[in-house]
Amino acid sequence: MVRFGVVLVSFLVLFSCAQIGTINGGAKDISPPRIEKSAPVDGEVNVDTDQIQIEFDEFVVLQKPKENLILLPSDVSYETKLVNKKLTLDLQEKLSPNTTYSLYLNEAIKDLTEGNDTLIQLVFSTGPFLDSNVVNFQVMDAFSNEIEPEITVGLFDSLEQLQPIYFSKTDAQGMARIRAIAEGNYFYAAFDDENKNRARDRDEFQFAEKYSIQVDSNYTDTLKLFISQPLIPQNSLNASFISPYILAIRTPAQYTLDRLKIKGLNMEQIPSQKINEDSLHFYLPSYYDFLQVSLDTLSKKVRNSEDLTKLSLLNKVKNFTLTPKDCCLEMSFDMPLDSIDMTKGSFSLFSPQDSVYTQVQSGVSISNNTFRFNTEGYECNNVRFEIDSGAIWGVNGTVNSAIKTVIQRKEIDALGVLNIDVNTVMKYWFIELHKDGKEVSRRHALSGRQRVVFDDLIPGNYTVHIVEDANKNKIWDPFEPTSFRPPEKRFSYGRKTSVKANFEHEIEFIIPE
Repeated sequence: MVRFGVVLVSFLVLFSCAQIGTINGGAKDISPPRIEKSAPVDGEVNVDTDQIQIEFDEFVVLQKPKENLILLPSDVSYETKLVNKKLTLDLQEKLSPNTTYSLYLNEAIKDLTEGNDTLIQLVFSTGPFLDSNVVNFQVMDAFSNEIEPEITVGLFDSLEQLQPIYFSKTDAQGMARIRAIAEGNYFYAAFDDENKNRARDRDEFQFAEKYSIQVDSNYTDTLKLFISQPLIPQNSLNASFISPYILAIRTPAQYTLDRLKIKGLNMEQIPSQKINEDSLHFYLPSYYDFLQVSLDTLSKKVRNSEDLTKLSLLNKVKNFTLTPKDCCLEMSFDMPLDSIDMTKGSFSLFSPQDSVYTQVQSGVSISNNTFRFNTEGYECNNVRFEIDSGAIWGVNGTVNSAIKTVIQRKEIDALGVLNIDVNTVMKYWFIELHKDGKEVSRRHALSGRQRVVFDDLIPGNYTVHIVEDANKNKIWDPFEPTSFRPPEKRFSYGRKTSVKANFEHEIEFIIPE
């Protein structure tokens, strides 16, 4: 093969320094309302007032002030009034002495015409000094490494605290700046606050650090946070019919499949297939309107939604592309298969080049709901595989409709090779190869520096991803909020790699320490 080589350094840095950014609420088609003047003004000291007034640069509406107007510290209650462009907060108690206050308008103000909003922070102090410490953040998606706008970041006194004492939101570049912070130790978190409660809820995209940081005038780091949606523990039995004759069951993590029961069925006589450690597919011998599934104290009644009138493919495949290593093609049906009819020449290959039919006399078989054709001994380069109607029988006596699909077997010189030199010190990792957004290959249980070879690749554009598989479970794990275990690092090669026929491509994938 012709050899083709490129080198690209791909990296991901968890913590780095950056210029201090300003919060603007993210890119908008039309600018959100802005403060034209206020009393007190932003940054004012020695404030002694029982009223806060803010005048905006356009007519506005007040949106849920009890939820979206936040004065921190929250030691003073207030009444709000909006007249045209002016918002007034009448304070019901006296402000505490020598205290820096932050008034947050968290999507509380929208313009009258377009409904644009933003996060506005007004800071003032009742003493001669203003808390002036700053912490900057950048938030990214832990899986895709893409920047995340409109994410709430906050500082907390403790890990148990529900709402932050300081907070901000990321802009269009995923940057957020929390300012006017008192000197001290703080924990930090980022979360997609969809329900606007300023709390990190279990099902929201999030990240939180279990170690605190010391914030003072010398603190200049920009914290890079990677958010993900935690896996929510399943406490119920998940069961459903994926077709009228195939029952899919998934158990909670703390249960084992060997204690599973289905009322009225002898479990040992029902064909099944283990999909993964907590999932099974059962191929039922007859149709059931409903089934009662139980596992220890868990129970679920599963209803069958419709009857079956014909034997159908679960997924219709227009063509099968086989490499030199592939021997077989498989078709999955919506019920267990009972038999195949080989007496009428029901299976054939048609070559459009010379208009010749070849009868398939051997190499076909069935297992559960899967039909399999072993192509060894047959010419299968750009031929049409035809299955006559009635050639395949399901367990209830229904038969298939006619099926036609194209088989293309690629010769070795029509395929490419991708050699990847992975330069890393990671102890455990795996590598994924994607084409057209779908994973086409994965290699597990790798350690340290390795050369990984993907051969027999169909020409096209591929992306490469590497996951630090710290717990060796062969999957990418998101953030775990109970133990504060961070999401596993996932690195993406910097650009797509074009694989050409009869070419051997070389790339170097450098993972930072």
